[in-house]
Amino acid sequence: MSITSPAQAGPARPRSAAGARARRVLLLLHLAAGLGWLGVTSAFVVLTVWLLDARDPAAVRTGYAVHEILVVWVARPAAIGVAVTGLLLTLTAGRRRPPRWWLWWVPAKLALVVATVVVTVSVSPVALRFAVDHADTVGSPAYTDTQYSLVLVAIYHVVMISAAALLAIFRPGARFRGARRSGVAS
Repeated sequence: MSITSPAQAGPARPRSAAGARARRVLLLLHLAAGLGWLGVTSAFVVLTVWLLDARDPAAVRTGYAVHEILVVWVARPAAIGVAVTGLLLTLTAGRRRPPRWWLWWVPAKLALVVATVVVTVSVSPVALRFAVDHADTVGSPAYTDTQYSLVLVAIYHVVMISAAALLAIFRPGARFRGARRSGVAS
């Protein structure tokens, strides 16, 4: 069952094969960046939880240094890629979505990405720098507090990115093959 009738949606614009191909490539880039971002943040959860029990200053310093490098060279570019490709996909959606879908869905997805980035930028760089520079004080209350804040930020990342992924799966106008069949006897 459709939310809009063909009269409400307006005439369909013919799409060129090159435009459709470019949109598929853009969608592939968006998915790759999003899954990469989710994957690296999941690795952050595992790494930060593992580092809670580590007491060797060299191992702790190395673990948080790797975390810091992954944030700079993998997580940030993936977040930027997700935001840019998501906005480009929104701008190229045309009339294939129900009316006014962009009034709630696009701001909701954008708010999740922005909230994730804002929290991360406000906590992670300082905490990671402290964790690397003061690894010799592992086990102290200040160091343990920093470790717990890094675990919480990593979990927050995974939850927010997963929520954005769920919004993408259950987006307005999405078609689920075989999910709704009317008139089929069981």
